[in-house]
Amino acid sequence: MSRREVLKYGLYVGLTAGLSSSVWLNGCGHRRRGKRPNVLLIVLDTARADRFSCLGYERNISVNVDALANEGVVYERAYTTNFWTLPSHASLFTGLYSSQVGATSETLQLPFSATTIAEILGKAGYDTAGFVCNPWVSAERGFGQGFGEFYEMWRPANQLQVPQQFGKAEWATLKKVLGWLDRRQPRRDPFFVFINFNCAHLPYHPPEPFLSRFVGNRGYNNEEVNRVAAITSMWAHLAGDLKLSERDFRIMSDLYDGEIAFADHCVGQIVEHLKAAGILDETAVFVTSDHGENLGEHGRIDHLLSMYETTLHIPLVIRYPERFQQGTTVGDFVSLVDIAPTVLELCNIEPGIEDLKPEEMSLACENRRRRTFVVAENERPLTAIALMKDKYPAFDSSAIDYRMRAIRTDLCKLIWNIGGAVEMFDLQTDPGELHDISDKQLEMRDKLHKMLKEWMERIPLADDVSFLEGQDEESMKMLRSLGYVK
Repeated sequence: MSRREVLKYGLYVGLTAGLSSSVWLNGCGHRRRGKRPNVLLIVLDTARADRFSCLGYERNISVNVDALANEGVVYERAYTTNFWTLPSHASLFTGLYSSQVGATSETLQLPFSATTIAEILGKAGYDTAGFVCNPWVSAERGFGQGFGEFYEMWRPANQLQVPQQFGKAEWATLKKVLGWLDRRQPRRDPFFVFINFNCAHLPYHPPEPFLSRFVGNRGYNNEEVNRVAAITSMWAHLAGDLKLSERDFRIMSDLYDGEIAFADHCVGQIVEHLKAAGILDETAVFVTSDHGENLGEHGRIDHLLSMYETTLHIPLVIRYPERFQQGTTVGDFVSLVDIAPTVLELCNIEPGIEDLKPEEMSLACENRRRRTFVVAENERPLTAIALMKDKYPAFDSSAIDYRMRAIRTDLCKLIWNIGGAVEMFDLQTDPGELHDISDKQLEMRDKLHKMLKEWMERIPLADDVSFLEGQDEESMKMLRSLGYVK
């Protein structure tokens, strides 16, 4: 299969009709000349779409992201390609699905054979810097390639400049990002800055004033809040050892809101810094997430092994006034794999990859092809299986030992545990995905199943990518604290 076929069928299956021309200030019929923008790509790790006011949330927790949406474009139906960090970041960095590039739960790495947007931008003369708070996005696992500077903010050495009582890697990250921007200010080369803020990930410990604002006035006592705040992962709950009530889920939801508000505050601080430096309008700002989170829906917590809307539907806001019209809302499907070609097209850069044409794929282009569905995938969760066998030997690990795929159209969602169960939901009448209709709407189920299998045939799995155990002890310690590995 040629690269053109992979992109055609894997990334942009659908109608050739363009989106509404009101979204853009110009098209992409030819490459533009002139100064290239800076690029700021912020991932709010574990942020679900329905917790942002610009996407319909009634609680006022995202004022800074909402302000960016008012000055740019917000995508109502943006979707991740996977329900967890490593493979979804691989899609973000490469414009490919994780199975194509070989960055999956069966490899635990982004292969160095992959080409990332950081590499492409760096070779084109951009200053590149990454600031990451999640150890799955580490240099050891391949995500540092292409960055001139890459800071892993879970390391104690990178947190020395923040007083210990703050207790958040995000505070240190914020300070380090602002310092980096100040130091390189006189330089003429444009920059590409990538930031991963991990605060909305379990365990939820929002710092003040966000804790008091979203949890303190809800009638909870300290004991029950501390009990919920101590939950680091889903495994005890999955095994049946941790029982949670509806009140526990409400506390969890409020703690999560506090974390989203804190992440939003960090976004606002960076945007204000760019504005004060006079370079905000020269910077293409992307704010998105790698996946969402369950907060009691379907009786679940965390995000792993879940392909419901709570985990796949993510925020996406882009602000760049030269190319995107202020205050625009787009209702078409977009995916994490759309971001890399959008960045390259905005920066007027040839990717150096045969047949990859960002000017036909960029979200800033009125003539781009339009998606009729989005797809998510995951391979066998090897670390989860090992963890459950080790910590909960009575649990039948075969219950989670499968690959997953999901396809979402305008009307329906099909979730397929390959070789096992199928779920289907009518999202028009059942947006909460509460009623499985896979045994009632057989014609629709078979149609979606066929579409999904045809998509899988066109997206072959990458070969010869080994499983990376991980040797860096600081990173592994952090992953254990997040409940990912035994």
